[in-house]
Amino acid sequence: MRGLKIKRLLSIVVLGLCFFSIQTFADNNAKITSGILKFAAYDNFPPYSYQAENGKAEGIDVDIARALAAELGLKANIRLVFADESLGDDLRVYVWKGHHVTGPPSDVMLHVPYDENLIKQEDKVNFIAPYSEEQVVVAADPKQLGNNPQITAFFSNKIGVERVTMADGYLLGAFRGQIRNSVVHFHSIVEAVQAMKDEDLTAVMGTRTEIEAALGDAKENYQIGLMTMPGIAKASWDLGLAVKATNKDLTKSITASMNKLILDGTIKKIFNKHGASYHIPAAIINYPQE
Repeated sequence: MRGLKIKRLLSIVVLGLCFFSIQTFADNNAKITSGILKFAAYDNFPPYSYQAENGKAEGIDVDIARALAAELGLKANIRLVFADESLGDDLRVYVWKGHHVTGPPSDVMLHVPYDENLIKQEDKVNFIAPYSEEQVVVAADPKQLGNNPQITAFFSNKIGVERVTMADGYLLGAFRGQIRNSVVHFHSIVEAVQAMKDEDLTAVMGTRTEIEAALGDAKENYQIGLMTMPGIAKASWDLGLAVKATNKDLTKSITASMNKLILDGTIKKIFNKHGASYHIPAAIINYPQE
């Protein structure tokens, strides 16, 4: 029933925007007359976006960019970029203003939180097209912790995290610091997961997509899921896109195309291709009914 409801809701969205044709989009938007849609995606961020051994950009977000461009009858140009000190800085440099060093902004930025507070703060950017829900989860080794361990298990058992992430901050402060001495820091989720495989850790905490992709076929050997985590600010959020606020044509066109790609299963297939499960964004599930 949930799947049927989502499909019905998405059908309303897609049909409501079908009047906005690809040809009209191409004719009216001078920035896309070259036939190329320019995307910005974070570098060194597997499985979402990274440079493969062949030198090309690869990953979930990269495949989504290519699918969106194809849906619009355009080619995708994907630039891998480094994260600045804040999301606001990234949006300024890569979406609406540009920089004298990095060059002009892209048409679309991928992997941007779709958040009401953020939408209110950033008036020069349109936050659009939520395409998945990301979750902070724990992958635990049942051989070491047994079935269904609780967060308090890490008072005395080692758990790995990537440095300077939500999971890192939470574990260092949770339960008045009682987990702090059990936290082991890594430069990436990939490194943390490998340490768990080697049984140097009992668990890893981080985003579900990164953990699942890093585990690969081995994920069946671990318990991966949400835990009751008292005091955590937010354990899940939607991911979407950002475009310049004045680019209304692009906003309408991409919104319609993304909804279609979710509805026909393309986005789910992309996540599965990269070893990750797919979770419908809350913004889509909660789309208002008339």
